[in-house]
Amino acid sequence: MSGGVIHSLFPPATPFTAVRSCSRRRLVLPASSACWSLRSVASKSEAVTISTDQSYGNKQVITITPLLYDYILANVREPQILRELREETATMRNSQMQVSPDQAQLLAMLVQILGAKRCIEVGVYTGYSSLAVALVLPENGCLVACERDPVCLEVAKKYYERAGVMHKVDVKQGLAAVALKSMINNGESGSYDFAFVDAEKKMYQEYFELLLQLVRGGGLIVMDNVLWHGKVADPLVTDPKTVSIRNFNRTLMEDERVSISMVPIGDGMTICRKICS
Repeated sequence: MSGGVIHSLFPPATPFTAVRSCSRRRLVLPASSACWSLRSVASKSEAVTISTDQSYGNKQVITITPLLYDYILANVREPQILRELREETATMRNSQMQVSPDQAQLLAMLVQILGAKRCIEVGVYTGYSSLAVALVLPENGCLVACERDPVCLEVAKKYYERAGVMHKVDVKQGLAAVALKSMINNGESGSYDFAFVDAEKKMYQEYFELLLQLVRGGGLIVMDNVLWHGKVADPLVTDPKTVSIRNFNRTLMEDERVSISMVPIGDGMTICRKICS
């Protein structure tokens, strides 16, 4: 691979966990033959979702079935080094925390479209998304990677080295909020182009406020897990993490400092563009 161009295709036969959703009425079943049986007798309309709000004119949006998701993954251009990291991570505890290849591809494209040189990631885990970003950064680019788990960071650093991007990555082990506040105190406010957050959900609002200081006008802050397995839309779900994300989404909706787009990819990502003051 040269010049950060991604050209190897995701292997179509690679197994990947996907949610088995068999109805637009939010019926979610385990990955079993029962789900496939229900799908086989469902009408064609079950392949789409329609808002219950009639003011949207019965607009149909696609429902991501396991078969369709496999097709999406088969059309992701995943570099060999990312595939190897993904496969190693799949053997680890909490491997579901890793972003999906289609998410990582979108993040890398956003960085390229933005022409970003200075980036921040809050919540690295084993480094899949940060490596995807580092691969497309210019040689003089910099990615600040914040992660508190030393075991996960060792995996990430191993792949940064193997990919030849370690010189672009500034690893900060410890609490992300402490690292971000230190960067602000060091006079780095407004000097970053892009940030991605996939960390402690109850800290989202604090991370967002700190990153809003560090990212320049016109820069992007991308927040992961904003749909939280669909729980945010169910008022009967009131666990602390769900409530925290739900409140964050509501606050962000009213925040005039950014323009936003909530994208139903992975577990949901909101792309926030800081409005120039």
